[in-house]
Amino acid sequence: MKLEDYYIKKAKEIHHADPVVDTHLDLAGELVFRLRNGEENPLRDIYLPAFRKGGFDLIVSSVYLQNHELPEGGLRAALEQIVVLKEQIRKNPEFLEIRSVEDLDRCLKDHRIGIILYMEGLDCIGSDVRLLTALWELGVRGASLTWSRRNLLASGCCKASECYEIRGGLSPEGFDVVREMERLGMFVDVSHLNDDGFENIRETAIRPFMATHSNSREVAFHYRNLTDTQMQILADQGGIAGLNGCVRLVSETAEEEYPDENGVYCLEKLCMHVEHMVEVMGPEHVGYGFDFCDSYTAAERMAEGQPHYADCLLNHGNVPLLTAALLQRGMNEEAVRKIVGENFVQYFRKMLPKTS
Repeated sequence: MKLEDYYIKKAKEIHHADPVVDTHLDLAGELVFRLRNGEENPLRDIYLPAFRKGGFDLIVSSVYLQNHELPEGGLRAALEQIVVLKEQIRKNPEFLEIRSVEDLDRCLKDHRIGIILYMEGLDCIGSDVRLLTALWELGVRGASLTWSRRNLLASGCCKASECYEIRGGLSPEGFDVVREMERLGMFVDVSHLNDDGFENIRETAIRPFMATHSNSREVAFHYRNLTDTQMQILADQGGIAGLNGCVRLVSETAEEEYPDENGVYCLEKLCMHVEHMVEVMGPEHVGYGFDFCDSYTAAERMAEGQPHYADCLLNHGNVPLLTAALLQRGMNEEAVRKIVGENFVQYFRKMLPKTS
């Protein structure tokens, strides 16, 4: 898709004038890897330039645990990521940890980049519901029950590199965790849950839940993506779905895709996901949640020098190209502004505590 200069300029204006949000980045884990590899200030040197170029105001950083860290090392690994992220935020005044609406308002007013902390899977607590209070006190403001695996709380769906159905929803402890999360004020994320788990959340949750990084199963069939029925349920209860930038979740022919002149994979297919999600849920319930994995892999395997191309977009600095494509394909500017960030800002105003 060849982008016209007019729409690129308009997209950049939107990104630098309006709130821009990404609800899924494995930032905490990436920082741990980069610091281990000898980088002194990766949040400033690697991530800040791309965030600024893309006009991002708010990043939701996941704490993601790898299989080899579980079960015994899960809690230690999670705490290390949380500590490292907080240290990097304190070291760089351009950033602010967001624990409350008060923090969010201050961040937007001061043109800083806010970071919300959330758990991509609660493997680290085992089945001990009491540990949620400790995570809350550390600033964790949301969680999914599991990644694409089975733990003591729930069964995940298959990984992006696979595509097969997994059955089995929440365990009894999983239901207890959802209720305790809502009591504390945490948001519940259904990305990576299988279909049975999604239905269990629908039956249990009282507050609006969301999918931080999930696409349309109708546009690209994959069990990691949401069905139209799931998206409608999500919208009806006030939630939002964040567009995932993983090539395998965007296109069923991912292995055959090649980048365009801007270095972007599957740009039109990305737009098709957004357009279908808007058609099903309305523009108020769609946002950006890219889950950029190439930077995570680069951080993890820096010493090996082995690139791993999993993302449709190079980094956050390229996101205005997607916004330009949506405008060029005919999406109205009001809807685009909502999707780029307004929707998630309003969601977090409802879900976060008023003060820290």
